[in-house]
Amino acid sequence: MFSFYLKKYSMYVFIAAESVALSLCKRHGAMFNRFRQFFVVRIVRSVGARVNLTGIIDDDTDILIVNHQSMFDIFSLEEVVGLDTRFIGRTGIMDKWPVSRIVDRVGHITVDQKDSRAIIKLLKDVKICKGKKVIIFPEGTRSQSGQIEPFEAGAKLLVEKLKLKAQPVVIKNILDVYNESDKSATSGTIEIEALPAVSITDNWYEEIQQQMNKTFSR
Repeated sequence: MFSFYLKKYSMYVFIAAESVALSLCKRHGAMFNRFRQFFVVRIVRSVGARVNLTGIIDDDTDILIVNHQSMFDIFSLEEVVGLDTRFIGRTGIMDKWPVSRIVDRVGHITVDQKDSRAIIKLLKDVKICKGKKVIIFPEGTRSQSGQIEPFEAGAKLLVEKLKLKAQPVVIKNILDVYNESDKSATSGTIEIEALPAVSITDNWYEEIQQQMNKTFSR
């Protein structure tokens, strides 16, 4: 457990350092992007992790539909997908310092579920991100049950309303490497697999959940 807290402390030191560094730079300028790249790698390595991506994320993909197990998902995905990403997350963790400062400076998207107009704002925010890879966690919350939880309707609505090219991505074993619930952190490789882009049919949303579950269980 001592090892876990040491790694967690190191991770949050790097997150805090990134929030300060990004505050001092022109948004999305050369130095800003260098700092982002530097700190993403440092944050992942701080808990003894490396990330391996299997499969190909298409250059013209608009939105990645990804299972969610940990805040650490975000940094792992940034390392392999790249900096041209925007995450969708609920208010809560994403609006607390130091994470909130990174969210604000980078331009990640937050959703306040208590706001009756949240879906309208979300559609506008995602539309503005055209040309970038938006990442959404369709379960709506972190799953630590060892399986992918049922999907909420948000991702389906975004894809169909905005006619986005969607691609499912499965994070397989992040909790084996870094698990805040069990307070365990073991050096290892986080396996992430990109599945083929989605063809929008009547049952596409249910079908990709089945595909993602099979991939996660393999």
